[in-house]
Amino acid sequence: MTFHPIVSRAAWLGWCLLAVALVSPRTSWAQATYGEIRVQAVASGEEISAQPDLWVCEVYFKPMRLIAVDVTNPKTGRKESKFVWYTVYRAINRPLIAPKADNPPVNEFDPPVLPPRFIPEFTLVTVDGDEPRVYHDVVIPEALAAINRREGRNYASSVGVVADVPAAVKSGSPDEKFLYGVAMFTDVDPDADLYTVFMTGFSNGMKVCKSPDGTPVVLHKMIEVRYWRPGDRFSQQEPEIRLDTRDAKARKPRSTVNVDALDGCDLNQADTDEPVRWTYR
Repeated sequence: MTFHPIVSRAAWLGWCLLAVALVSPRTSWAQATYGEIRVQAVASGEEISAQPDLWVCEVYFKPMRLIAVDVTNPKTGRKESKFVWYTVYRAINRPLIAPKADNPPVNEFDPPVLPPRFIPEFTLVTVDGDEPRVYHDVVIPEALAAINRREGRNYASSVGVVADVPAAVKSGSPDEKFLYGVAMFTDVDPDADLYTVFMTGFSNGMKVCKSPDGTPVVLHKMIEVRYWRPGDRFSQQEPEIRLDTRDAKARKPRSTVNVDALDGCDLNQADTDEPVRWTYR
């Protein structure tokens, strides 16, 4: 099989079962060791009761980084220097405690036919400017090699990391087995200041709502990470990329789906100053 130097995940994963994400009302996140951010595996009692096969990963990731890499242009065959934005992560399935409920809500989904699969997907959106720009993570072998050399670990691309979801294990268990991956983006608008990254595939839950015209809408749980970069296109530097921890008065509203117009969904996801959270999208 021939691989192009830059491969769209949509092209590679069109044949895969898509992992979807359940949504959670709030996020527990904290700075972890080695410069990582820890996002706890959290789910509400309602979510657990509604979906008995629910799984949620605990995720550790490093904030967005920047590396310059010589990448082969698939059209010309020539090397071009590109800035690659990337974030490395590790994920592990954690057990959830199911509360007792007299009349638990039930999602009307067919039971799974195949074992659950871990298929992460990352989307970067610039949220300032006249129109938002959307970037999907790509597979860049030359950048992957450079990133692994820099990070000192063998991270897999968003295609290579695809695997069966491991059994849930408690923290500190000798059976802990993390999945290590990296998401990469190229040609990100250097004039943008505000960026949001949506990390999908770290849970399998979902909720169905109805749009105003009665059409069913499926919302998935994903991790949302908000960044800002107070720089310009002339001197792009990694330290300029920061988690957007500013208060609400200092930033623009999140780029978001208008979930208020959906019937039957109590999403309980008021905008907060938290730069990292589980959310419905």
